[in-house]
Amino acid sequence: MPRYWIETFGCQMNVLDSEAMAGLLTKMGYEKANSPEEADIILINTCTVRQKPDEKAFAYLGEFAKLKQKKPHLILGVTGCMAQRESDIIKARAPYVDLLLGPRSIHRLPQLIRIVQEQRRFAEHLDLYDDPVPPDLVVRNSDIFAYVTVIHGCNKKCTFCAVPTARGPEKSVPPEIVLEQVRQLIDLGYREIILLGQNVNAYGHDLPSINGKRLDLAWLLERIDELAAPAKVRVRFTTNHPNHMTDRLIEAMANLESICEHIHLPVQSGDNEVLRRMWRGYTVERYLSIIEKLREKVPGIAIATDIIVGFPGETEEQFQNTLRLMEQVKFDQAFMFAFSPRPNTLAATFPDQVPEPVKKRRLQELIALQNEIQHQKNEREVGQVVEVLVEGPSEKNPRKLSGRTRTNKTVVFEGSPDLRGKFVHVRTTKAYLWGFEGELVGEPEEVPQPDIELLAVV
Repeated sequence: MPRYWIETFGCQMNVLDSEAMAGLLTKMGYEKANSPEEADIILINTCTVRQKPDEKAFAYLGEFAKLKQKKPHLILGVTGCMAQRESDIIKARAPYVDLLLGPRSIHRLPQLIRIVQEQRRFAEHLDLYDDPVPPDLVVRNSDIFAYVTVIHGCNKKCTFCAVPTARGPEKSVPPEIVLEQVRQLIDLGYREIILLGQNVNAYGHDLPSINGKRLDLAWLLERIDELAAPAKVRVRFTTNHPNHMTDRLIEAMANLESICEHIHLPVQSGDNEVLRRMWRGYTVERYLSIIEKLREKVPGIAIATDIIVGFPGETEEQFQNTLRLMEQVKFDQAFMFAFSPRPNTLAATFPDQVPEPVKKRRLQELIALQNEIQHQKNEREVGQVVEVLVEGPSEKNPRKLSGRTRTNKTVVFEGSPDLRGKFVHVRTTKAYLWGFEGELVGEPEEVPQPDIELLAVV
């Protein structure tokens, strides 16, 4: 059988796109290779949020080009956000690439492969307005948790962001398709489902009402909870934009059993003028009011965020405002970056770019503060008994098990390998930046099997 190899960079949406491409290749008669050297087709699924992933992708292309010299029949393709935004650069720097495929057009992969094989020519499909076709076969990397896309693209115009020109405008997946995917995953025994979207909480704004009810993410979560709660399946959703964080959605998080007490809510900056120049559409005060509501309605919720330092024009005082926000909110996790100018974004043209040494120093200061906050927060949770979904042996210590809490924190503990995929109770005994060590205190809970046929779709 011919074999494939997929190299994936970037976010969870890219991971799911790669799983969908693996499904398409499987239907074409390919099987997964054990290494790139064994493959007949190699795909690099790219990210272009920052400069570093671009450079890494080209480094991989250089290595794979050497394989192509030894195996002339090898098909080498670039997919994902970098393929969509930087196709001309890829063609110039890597003329040996056989195909380019944008993230809106994953379903067209078999067609492009056939063109390359039968016509012996370069093929590409880069359409920001393509209508994504839900995959009927997904080769998933995990048999415990699974991703489901509920909304494609982004309508925002943040001045720093390349995503709208990589993934196109927003398009919600019809609810019947989402719910059927969730049903299938529950039937297959998945224990956690993560709903994905660039702005996942914008879901439904482009869909018609049902029985007079406006479709939004809160409505979708209610329908999913009818399926997931009886089966004791966890549900998460990411990533969220503050402008779509409605009271109704917060109430759904508070009231629905399957929805985890965890949210990723990027703030990007703690200064209003910087937020204005970013075109984020909210103020620090508005963001803090959302945090207050979340913590009031969902006690113990873990809140993660994204922060950019060194945005063009950011003064030292404005950076200090970001540090003050971090101290005030005390995030459970933060993804922190120095501003990286991306081609064809407005912020890349701003004249007041912050010098690299200043950006680097600010980022180090921010990371140091967040590490201190995060460790202190975890220290305060030592001694608690938490529900852990066991994912398997710990990467750092294979003799122990590793899993995650409902608040998405990692716990490592001693236990039998047959606990994998089960919910157990663990008492945390020691805190780290990455999570906890703990000790098993409860046997696996019995997981009831839902009568799927009796659960309503809408």
